[in-house]
Amino acid sequence: MCKPIKDYLSIVREYTREIMTFGGFVLVCFVYTDFRTLAREQAAAAAETAEILRAMDARLAHLEQATTATDHEKGH
Repeated sequence: MCKPIKDYLSIVREYTREIMTFGGFVLVCFVYTDFRTLAREQAAAAAETAEILRAMDARLAHLEQATTATDHEKGH
């Protein structure tokens, strides 16, 4: 039982650089896809926020026009 473990560890020692490089590549791919997903979600949230702000601006402009028209009718 000790011989297979010793062989396995010697293989790991021999190919440490390759194993670390492959592990790093896998980690970079994972982080990249996770960041891409995050960027998409943030873009969607920003678009939704911009649309809400545009709607609020339109409603506020409408209220300001209505208030101005009412003040002019009252003679202020």
